[in-house]
Amino acid sequence: MISFEQALSKILYLADKIDFEEVKLEESYSRVLAHDSISSRDQPPFDASAMDGYALNKIDKLPSKKLSVIGKVAAGNSFDRTVGKGQAVRVFTGAPMPKGTNSVLIQEDAEELENFITINQIVEKKDFVRKKGCDYKSGEILLQRGKILTSFDIALLASMNFPLLKVTKQPRVSIISTGDELVFPGNLPDSNQIVASNTYGLKALLTKWGATSHILPIARDNISSLEKAIDLAIPADLVITIGGASVGDHDYVNKVFNKINVKHSFYKVAMRPGKPILAGKNNNTIFVGLPGNPVSALVCAQLLLKPLIGKMLGTSELNNIEKKASLQNDLPKNGGRKHFMRAFFNNGYLEVSQKQDSSLLNVLQKANALVIRKPNEPPAKKGDLISYLDLD
Repeated sequence: MISFEQALSKILYLADKIDFEEVKLEESYSRVLAHDSISSRDQPPFDASAMDGYALNKIDKLPSKKLSVIGKVAAGNSFDRTVGKGQAVRVFTGAPMPKGTNSVLIQEDAEELENFITINQIVEKKDFVRKKGCDYKSGEILLQRGKILTSFDIALLASMNFPLLKVTKQPRVSIISTGDELVFPGNLPDSNQIVASNTYGLKALLTKWGATSHILPIARDNISSLEKAIDLAIPADLVITIGGASVGDHDYVNKVFNKINVKHSFYKVAMRPGKPILAGKNNNTIFVGLPGNPVSALVCAQLLLKPLIGKMLGTSELNNIEKKASLQNDLPKNGGRKHFMRAFFNNGYLEVSQKQDSSLLNVLQKANALVIRKPNEPPAKKGDLISYLDLD
């Protein structure tokens, strides 16, 4: 049995960054940028009016001064003459500033009569000019590879004139639930059966993290059924089995992994929940056997599979970041395994649930954090600062 830290290191060692593909800009939301995005021109590409008003030289922006209006220009057009002393050009928001002008008199600060304006007694001194390149300049790296693209990222990339983007391909994941006791939702379970739940929670997490996944038929508690399920799972970048990873008479995952020549990275981790977990690799496919208890499977996914998917995608944004907050309730001394306890974070405080059994999905659903207890950590008191991770 290895430590959690060793398990995380070993599972990340199994992963290689996946190749990239080109997608349309409008299809790039939540994808991972495969290359740095470099601007090819200044934005804005010219000095532009930030308001509707009159473009002029700021030396003429004086109370009560009268100026001749020699033309007008709107966004998308230009004024081809030079504006001289005592002159102004009617401009609209986004229009290029005419040559000879460096300030905008907002329309509220002027009285217009035919081809002249008279500046009011009180004048806004601000120039209202968006200078060339004030947003970004040509040659700037605006988004770095490994960025998970948000809606605002996509708007920025659109302004940079990128109709297509190179993004990392999405990892292909196959999910196999194991056990005679399971039925899928929508089926009527016998009196000795339960409905498979962690399978669907896991698929939702994988989708959120940027992978594509599919759920395979349930593998029954025999070697042949599990082998058939794994045959259906490949080709895949990652095959995940749920349940059957312990050492009971009906736990076949380790045996089948050995039979199909999965080179083991580790088997059993000193963590709670999630001791019976194993991982390995065969050719280019990573195999992970998760525990069968719902909380164990989903917490192990959060702790180990999330950064694994991040490594495949080439992003650090899926790494779990430890934070600290104050405890709301006392905690007893921890046991010999690292314990990730379901908790609720609110306004800087952590309330750890009194119920930590690994079968209690209802507790996990209400939690938004995992409090971290080191092996054999002494009791913690209300008000102590304690480490935690955000839960997806």
